[in-house]
Amino acid sequence: MNDTKECVIDEEAQMTSDFHSQLTHLLNSNSRENGSDTPDYILADYMVDCLAAFDKTLQARERWYGREVGSWKDECKTG
Repeated sequence: MNDTKECVIDEEAQMTSDFHSQLTHLLNSNSRENGSDTPDYILADYMVDCLAAFDKTLQARERWYGREVGSWKDECKTG
């Protein structure tokens, strides 16, 4: 069971890293950092953090309603 959780965590970390890199590139290629004079990678950090906060909020809501949260994360697909 621990191997499954570790695999899911590794997979999520890689997806987050890839997403962050792509988002940073997207922000930069569209010069979206110019309006706030904030480096693109800092804006990408902020946006990834916003998504994480949103996910956490939705999970809390689901628990409050007594619904299953994140059941898809229990399985790790390899290979």
